[in-house]
Amino acid sequence: MIFTGEIPLAMSGFGNTGIKNIILKNNIKAAIILILYIFSIIFYIYMPSIKIKRNKINNFKPLLPSYFMSYVIGMAIIFIGSGLLKGGNWYDNRHNFFESSGALAILIAFVLNSSKILIIGSLFYKWLQKKYDNVKFFIYTFSFVIIDMFLTGNRIYLFCTAITVGLIFFKKYPKKIVVFSPLIIPFVFVLGYFASIFKHMRGPLFEQGIPTIPIFFASLFRAISLEPPKFSMFFLEISESVNMNVMFEIFNSYDKYLYGVTYLKPLFFYLPRSIWSSKPESITTLAANEFGGASLVTTVIGEMYMNFYLFGLLLLPVFLLVIDYFLSRLLKDFGGISEVILFIFGILIFRMPFSDEFLVFSFLWVILIMTSWLNKRKFKINLNEWG
Repeated sequence: MIFTGEIPLAMSGFGNTGIKNIILKNNIKAAIILILYIFSIIFYIYMPSIKIKRNKINNFKPLLPSYFMSYVIGMAIIFIGSGLLKGGNWYDNRHNFFESSGALAILIAFVLNSSKILIIGSLFYKWLQKKYDNVKFFIYTFSFVIIDMFLTGNRIYLFCTAITVGLIFFKKYPKKIVVFSPLIIPFVFVLGYFASIFKHMRGPLFEQGIPTIPIFFASLFRAISLEPPKFSMFFLEISESVNMNVMFEIFNSYDKYLYGVTYLKPLFFYLPRSIWSSKPESITTLAANEFGGASLVTTVIGEMYMNFYLFGLLLLPVFLLVIDYFLSRLLKDFGGISEVILFIFGILIFRMPFSDEFLVFSFLWVILIMTSWLNKRKFKINLNEWG
């Protein structure tokens, strides 16, 4: 936006919404609001953090097979229930399944996403604990997140994994990363471009059931024709620039302030709409209702603005500090896996609807508590067997 004066909207995905191109000279006020919100986040980063005392002696070990089994069962229920195994459109089938199955489908989705993060965190834990070498870690981890992207259509977990790996390597080998950057950048471009065009592939990919190699390549070539590889478009897509378009539209035209309603959704999600038809919605649904489309990501900034207008500038740093403390405290007894989980949720809470990610975290925490209890019980049983 600074260099070109505008951010064009990706018409292939959002042409049917009320979101517009951003022309900087016509959006000075919105740009100033965005900058102020960014400074409020920077203020949070430099606020004194509340120290969490972690247990130095910790016997918790992640149960990777259990998390993986939970993931497989959840995925199987969605694929069988939506009819995608027999064929259909990925978007339509999943939408109909979640709409018709109600609370059960939502519960499965939260457990599925919790299991997914636990699998990724466990793989990182084994790698950082030297139980996996680099080759085994890369094969297991990236195979899982890429296959998951095919099955769920969600690219955010591939992004989280790639960013986490990149930062770990950059911290360990900063000079080598700089030296090898001419080789790394083209790889990142190819991976990022594929992740970008995958949104055009996932709809028709399952038209005839589990995709075959010819169907995959037909979907790939169709996606490339819809979005040819151009540097400017690649940069816009890999940075999810449409979120900027959504935020500017919110700053310019939204005035139905919600006063914190979307942050209350986790307290009432279990109530069916047949009992409470007007229970709090996710911010992505509310944004889509306002501007068109199925769902629109507002980011943590847009959600705070839609709830509290400019008062959000004061509330956002406090909100982030409280959530930081609360999540860190709940994970303090789970050793090295907690650091990876917290980092992933740090990305998700900034990028995704807060209420949805808080519910995912809640289910994840329950799973960790249960597996921790099982670990301790197993330890005691072994002691009894030894007399």
